[in-house]
Amino acid sequence: MAKDKEKKTSRISKFYIIYSAVTITVILLVLAALGFVRKLLAEYEGAQPKYTAAAVFAEYFEPVDYDRIFADYDADEKVVGKIVESLKEIIGDSQLTYSIGSSGNENEINYNVKVGEMQLASIVLKLSDKKTEHGFDLYDFSRIDLDLNVELLAPEFAVTVNVPAGYSVSVDGEALTLENRTSAYTNTDFMRYYPSDVPGIPYEVYSVTTVGEPPRSVTAVDPKGAEAAITDYDEDSYTYTFGLAFDEALQEEYSEFVVKALEEYAAYVQAAEDTGISSVKKYFDVNSTAYADVVKAGGNRWMVVDWSGIDFEDENAAEFYAHTPEIFSCRVSFTQVLHRTGREDYIDVIDMYLFLHQTGNGYKIYEWYNAS
Repeated sequence: MAKDKEKKTSRISKFYIIYSAVTITVILLVLAALGFVRKLLAEYEGAQPKYTAAAVFAEYFEPVDYDRIFADYDADEKVVGKIVESLKEIIGDSQLTYSIGSSGNENEINYNVKVGEMQLASIVLKLSDKKTEHGFDLYDFSRIDLDLNVELLAPEFAVTVNVPAGYSVSVDGEALTLENRTSAYTNTDFMRYYPSDVPGIPYEVYSVTTVGEPPRSVTAVDPKGAEAAITDYDEDSYTYTFGLAFDEALQEEYSEFVVKALEEYAAYVQAAEDTGISSVKKYFDVNSTAYADVVKAGGNRWMVVDWSGIDFEDENAAEFYAHTPEIFSCRVSFTQVLHRTGREDYIDVIDMYLFLHQTGNGYKIYEWYNAS
């Protein structure tokens, strides 16, 4: 009986030993398997491209590093500068976001970067040649693709400037060079009343593109540094045309001469007692059309109404242009006031273009016409 009991106890002990051993083995295998799975999951998770995208986003967009983003952008630096300026205004204090997007390349993954609903760029990751220990794909940073509406952010305006030959041109303070000169022509549109020996004005055409807005200032100066005035502007084509610059030296030297010439002529045709043809003649080329007009006007002085006194007011001589070394023109204006006893003054405005050329006795008037 005792032996039977001893045998039974021995069998139970072996069972528990084997059971315990098997259980421990299974637990160890399960633990090992769980450890392997956890490691595999961690390896898989670590291989996900979102972490690479997060690192790139932080590096390029928190805050926005415009220099790095536009380092390889193929555009003129003015365009890039205006794009950056516009983006800074759009982004302001807004928080940029990014999310995975679609890609047309199976070896690339795109993450779209946005401000609000406006997409600015894509972070592009490419499939790497390397894999993890257990064969999971790895992705490397490839590039930043900019998704920009350049026409909106940095619109371009083609500007044309027509200036007399030899003049210097600046647009928004930047001097244009020979690279901007596109063509040349001779302007004769203004010459309807000009003497035949006055040549047309040779012009040069410059072209330049402004970015972001039309030009704020367009200037031109002659070789002496005198500033020319804009005579025509086409707002649809942004075309500026400049006239000849005033010649200050001529104005200083001949203003008194030309004003006095017309005052003497006005007094002469009004039959002033102390003014005769000789007082007018010295200002004119006697072989010219202008002097022939003076003589003709003198023959009609019997038509002048009575007056008791004459005054000249607001005399002005301006717009002196040297057309050639021997020819210049100017514009002379003043108000002629004829006082009439017992009646209102008679007022006449004189406004004329004069052409003078070099003669043996200096510059003389040889052609003229009313400014109107």
